[in-house]
Amino acid sequence: MLQCYTSDMYKPDADIKFADFRILRLNFGLNKEFDSSNLHTEVHTEFKIHHELHGTTLKVFLGIKFRDDAEHKTPFTLSIKGGATFELQYPPASTEIQPLVKQYCAAAMFPYLRETIADITRRAGFPPLHIPQVDFTRAFEQDSDSGPLPSHSLH
Repeated sequence: MLQCYTSDMYKPDADIKFADFRILRLNFGLNKEFDSSNLHTEVHTEFKIHHELHGTTLKVFLGIKFRDDAEHKTPFTLSIKGGATFELQYPPASTEIQPLVKQYCAAAMFPYLRETIADITRRAGFPPLHIPQVDFTRAFEQDSDSGPLPSHSLH
């Protein structure tokens, strides 16, 4: 069991069990029109999150997509979606669910997606793409289920 300290609203003594995680979708494609003479490429990352709550079972879905601002500037395209199941000790109040999903659950799921992204890029012949850690509290400050992650460079 993990202790949850996601917000002032959700009680810190609430036990949450991270029951399961799976990669639900992974799309990777090489960009045949990529100009390999450009050794420094800026990549922007977007995420989406949504959830389903059934009693004390919480299913959370976190997707990450990489894009560039101009066509054919990155050597590959990549999008990934993971799904996790959390077992809650009691059903959260409606005001507690969004902070729980967007902060605690997203942060618990992110390392699994991050590891898969690094592995798939390495296996494709690139240096592993290690996405920087994300402060999900700040990333989800606005009332949104999607948004940008920090951009980073491919070398």
